[in-house]
Order: sequence, then structure tokens, then C-alpha cells
Amino acid sequence: MRAAIIGCKFGLAIFIGRYLDLAALGLYGLFAGAIAIAPVVVSMGLVHVIMREAVTLPRNQLVNHLRHYWLFVVAVYGVLLVLTALAVALLGASPLLILVLLIILFEHLGNDVFQLFTNLELPVIANVSTFLRGAAWILVYVPLAIAVPELRNMAALLSFWLAGSIASFLLFVWASRGWPWRATFAMPFHSAFIRLTIKRSFIIYVSDLAFIGSQFIDRYLVTLFLGLELTGVYFLYWSVANAVTTLVSITTLQVQRPRLIKAHHEGGATSHRDQTVTFLKITALATAAFIVAAGGAFLLILPILKQPAVGDHLGAFWLIMAGMAARNLADFGAMALFTARRDGIMTVTNVAAVVALVAAQAALLPLAGLLGAGAAILLTFSAIAIWRFVLLFGAWPKATMAAQGQA
Repeated sequence: MRAAIIGCKFGLAIFIGRYLDLAALGLYGLFAGAIAIAPVVVSMGLVHVIMREAVTLPRNQLVNHLRHYWLFVVAVYGVLLVLTALAVALLGASPLLILVLLIILFEHLGNDVFQLFTNLELPVIANVSTFLRGAAWILVYVPLAIAVPELRNMAALLSFWLAGSIASFLLFVWASRGWPWRATFAMPFHSAFIRLTIKRSFIIYVSDLAFIGSQFIDRYLVTLFLGLELTGVYFLYWSVANAVTTLVSITTLQVQRPRLIKAHHEGGATSHRDQTVTFLKITALATAAFIVAAGGAFLLILPILKQPAVGDHLGAFWLIMAGMAARNLADFGAMALFTARRDGIMTVTNVAAVVALVAAQAALLPLAGLLGAGAAILLTFSAIAIWRFVLLFGAWPKATMAAQGQA
């Protein structure tokens, strides 16, 4: 199902570029970025603390925590929805923004549900839920839009996306129908829970903001400097590279993370370091293999797009692919720091990554266009990867000596 989601999202990008235009593809990329960024901003880091504790909490206490958190989330989106409606009515803003905000709300809830079901060791329903909002609606929309030209517009596309997100949340409502929701909602609301949990999650929140910013800020900078059409070209290239990143995450990083946690817990810094070296080699090989496969497949389907501009910047495409390969290694370094319980320095490197990426994009985009966008990604994440590996392997001998001294 996860592979199907990757394929469907890439297929949707191809469909938009082929049947709408590159400017529409650029606009879709901007909306998709906002839909990914906003839930991280609104959640205030609460979701990580709550979902991590879901593993051990009794069901009634878990529901109470979810009630507090989701009431907070819905209240925030309620305010944003009122402000957006006023902007549409009074300032002439696009009505599409209302659709986007509703999608953000249900994608936010969907992301929470996925983490919840995963932590509760319910992977099948977790992935079915993700499939509904990430692929099922695309499988319905694209054939219909090919057959019915009137559906080839952003409003129709966003409406189908919203329907998929709502269907995903309704699946959670059905799956949790036996949970004590009614009794819990009858209890008083304690705002102190929100304040205290935000305080506990502050470091993780800063890290999340930096991480998600480094993933999506570049498309807004490309729009600022190069315009919507080239943003469409960039987003298409990024979609191919991001498919590689997602595949590496699914096949390697998600498997390696618990093993590194266990290695550090049972064997300390030495065992963690040995496992890190082994897993780094696996990650690098997987990245190289997926890049060759994805890049070759993209070149084969390029003629289907019938968009000459997409083929005019293939140098930038390969730079972006190389940059995302460097990002995979940098993400592995972040995971290794996290599993070694070095949250503080991991957060520092995440913040540095987004600052460096913005600076590099702002400097190189006006000079080299899409080539500059790819070069900025490659330079930024190569430097971040090297920094994280120095932190990991440079600190290891000291940690080992300290452990030996204690022994």
C-alpha cells in the first residue's frame, strides 16, 4: 500500500503536467507543501508526546489525552477557517483556500491516526487509513478526469482529495467505535494539560519545524524567484527524487530505527556505533539503486508529458536527485543521533539545515535557475550529512573511554 501511494502521487503529478499545465502543477506543489507544513505548526509537538505514551496508557486515559489534543487542534483550525472565509468574502482571496484548509485539517487528523495505530501495533488499519487519503482518491479522480474534461481543474482535484481525507478519518471513527469517547467527552476540559504537554515537547517541536521546513521551503523560494511554471517543473523533478527518499525510508530507515534504539539500550555507544556503520552502508546502497531505477523510469515516461520545458532542465533534475541522495544520508545521520538519545544536537542540525538551505537557494536561484535549486539541495545536505557523521563517529571514542573508565 505504501508503494501504491508513492506511485499514485507521482502519477497525479504526471497527470497534472499532461492534462492541465505546468503552472497548475506548480500551484498543486505549493498547496501540497502547505498541507504538509501546517499540521506540524499547529500540533505544537503535542502529537509526539501523546502518541509515544499511547503504547502504555489504559484506553480511557489515552482517549482523554486525544480529546484534549484534538479539541485544541480543531479550535485552531476553526479560527483559521473563519479568517480564511473572511479573506475570501472581503478581500477577494481564492475560494480554493477554504478547500485547502479543510484538507489540512483532515490530513492533520489522518497523520495523528496513522501514528496512533502504528504505536498500538495495528499496522494494517494504519496503512489502509493512509491509503484512503494518499492513493484511493487519486485512483478514482484521475480516470474520471481523463474521461470528463470538466474535472481537469484544481477545485475538482482538491475536492476529491478532501473526500479521501474524510473517508480516512471515518475509518478511524468506525475502528474506535468501542472506545469510551462519550464518557470522556462528558468530563471537564483541563487546559493545563495542553500547556504542560507543549512545554514537554518544545525541543521536539523546534526540531519538527526545522525538518519540515527543510523539506518544503524550497518550492516557495523557486516560486518567488522563478515563477509558477518553473515551480511545476521543479515539483515534478522533486516528486521523482522524493519517491526515492520515501522508498529508502520505508525499506531501510524504518527497519533500522528500532534496531539502533535496541543496540544503544543494550550495548551502549560501542554497539550503537557498530550498527550505525553497517546500516549507513545499506542506506547508501539502497539510495543509489533507487536513484538509478527512478531516474531511468522518469526518462522513459518523459515523452508522455508532452511538455518540452520538462526536458529542457535535465541537468537540474540530476542535481536534485543527487541532492536528495545527500538528504537520505543526512536523514540517516539524524536518525542515528535520535536513537543515541542526542535530541538536542539533532535539533541544532535540523535548524541549521533549514537556515542553510534557505540561504543557498536565495543565493543560487537568481544566478542559475533550476540548476541553482538542485545545487543548493546538494551542497546543504552534503554538509549536514558530514556534520552529523562527525558528531556520531567523532564522539564515539570519548563515549567509549568514559564507559571504560566507569567500568
